[in-house]
Amino acid sequence: MGATDLRVLSKNPYNAEPPSLQELTKHAITPLRLAYARNHSDIKDLTSGAEKYTVKIDSEIDGIKEISITFKDLRDSFPRKEVVAALVCAGNRRAKMAETTGRKVQGINWSEGTISNVRWAGAPLRDVLIRAGVAEDGESLKGLHACFASNVAPCEQDSCYGGSIPLEKAMSEDGDALLAYEMNGEPLTPDHGFPLRVVIPGYGGMRWVKWVDQITISRKESTNFYQQKDYKILPDSVTSKDMADSQGWWSQVPSMQHLPCNSVVTNVRCSPSSCPDELTVKASGYAYSHCPVSRVEISADGGETWKETKITYQEGEWSWALWEGEVDIELDEEGGNGMLAADELLQGKNGRRKFKVTVLSRAIDSAGNAQDTGCPWNLRGVGYCGAGEGTVEV
Repeated sequence: MGATDLRVLSKNPYNAEPPSLQELTKHAITPLRLAYARNHSDIKDLTSGAEKYTVKIDSEIDGIKEISITFKDLRDSFPRKEVVAALVCAGNRRAKMAETTGRKVQGINWSEGTISNVRWAGAPLRDVLIRAGVAEDGESLKGLHACFASNVAPCEQDSCYGGSIPLEKAMSEDGDALLAYEMNGEPLTPDHGFPLRVVIPGYGGMRWVKWVDQITISRKESTNFYQQKDYKILPDSVTSKDMADSQGWWSQVPSMQHLPCNSVVTNVRCSPSSCPDELTVKASGYAYSHCPVSRVEISADGGETWKETKITYQEGEWSWALWEGEVDIELDEEGGNGMLAADELLQGKNGRRKFKVTVLSRAIDSAGNAQDTGCPWNLRGVGYCGAGEGTVEV
């Protein structure tokens, strides 16, 4: 798999994330050593047979023929396209959901580092599907689905991993979907899906199927477990999988697809102000959505007032946004401030009380979606998008 600097949360299947958000966001493009790993099966090293690795495309729809395309053909016969896109796990910030709601969630206890901003390269998925006879006109695509599967390894809950997206997204000229074989200018590594993985910019990582070897155009969503009985935001009244099964909730709730508008505070620090009764709180972090982020705002008074930050990096339509900003706070003679989201800590050196200042963040995207300060609990702890939160002692 190559050298990584990840915190391992499970060894089999291998799941790991960067231990330091500050280190992660030092890089506009995530280096491989900091790219999180999410797996539902063993990692298969397919290097030796890569040239003959084959993707089958089939369908129940008239006019679409069954074809098989080798990895070599995909690489050599289709145009190579590059796309910078953020890969985000549906369970990103799961631990934060448990913390803020005070309720346990089911799943790996991910922090806020299951995001990787990568320069992907591969064959345009649209071009591959056109070769199989998929029509290019939008009207005929409506209501159909592109179902992806990887049959190379059995998974925890199914015989293989699979998922689907609307065919309109797969065929969109502006959607930038790929059958990718490179990340950051290098071949995919086995843990990131070598030789081929699906890249669906703006959609959650659960749809970016690794080791993809079958694409089926269907009138229905994928029947795979990970499309039908996982990666769904169940109502907060559903408190167990048995309840979800017995009451038929899985079929009543839509599958997760595109990314929510979200932001995370990765670093907070204080610096003195020219005024002795003031401090400047500086914060930085990342944000993302299923379209470009327009702005990120921060608050040091519990969300009463917000101040716009500066976006320091954003590339194209699908990357994350890195941001930084600052807000001045006034300390009263008691050492605190009614405007601060501050909790008193133990007495510090020289008899001075210390306070913990909390900085919140919220993102607004180009479609007008705004990140809420709160986010309801759900059983699987997926899709958490409450306000970003970081603290510092003053």
